[in-house]
Amino acid sequence: MRGFHLLEMSVLDPTTVLRPLLRLAPAPVHSRAIAFFVNRLMRGQSIEPRLTELAGKRFCLHVQDVPLALTFEITAAGLRRSDLDADVTFRGALRDFASLAARREDPDALFFQRRLAVEGETETGLHLKNLLDGWEYDVPGHLRAVLPAPVARFTEALANRARVLPGLCQLRRPGSHRNNHREDRARETRSRP
Repeated sequence: MRGFHLLEMSVLDPTTVLRPLLRLAPAPVHSRAIAFFVNRLMRGQSIEPRLTELAGKRFCLHVQDVPLALTFEITAAGLRRSDLDADVTFRGALRDFASLAARREDPDALFFQRRLAVEGETETGLHLKNLLDGWEYDVPGHLRAVLPAPVARFTEALANRARVLPGLCQLRRPGSHRNNHREDRARETRSRP
């Protein structure tokens, strides 16, 4: 029974699996893996061209409870690992960073609860936060960017038929201002004569 409970916790909370893995490998391995993963996810996204607004800026994710500090430089092509000092550092616990990535938590709420700290160039930190917070993941756009056109169309049609895409495209926190704006626009459209 006890073994089942631990397995259940691992499935429900990815941080219990991630924490020991993060402690095993050196930081450069994590930085390269995260940059690779994020750069692949950004292909075909509206955020991709906006990265030039922050090109050359460096930020550090300092996961205090692991402990691990990963520094990235923002380029027009995405993220890359950096050994230089960060312009802005985000400090927090692994669980809080995972909640931010999954969009279960609002960064402002974590900041005001003192679970997330921002140090350094606050303007850069706010610009990055606003850019990420306004990003609505475009699954069809991603499919079109990474797959050959016929395969992308087939995959998109299949996913739409299975009603998978609408759920994936809603990767927003419940009640986030972007969801509220979408709901407001939908109401306005319906109420127009």
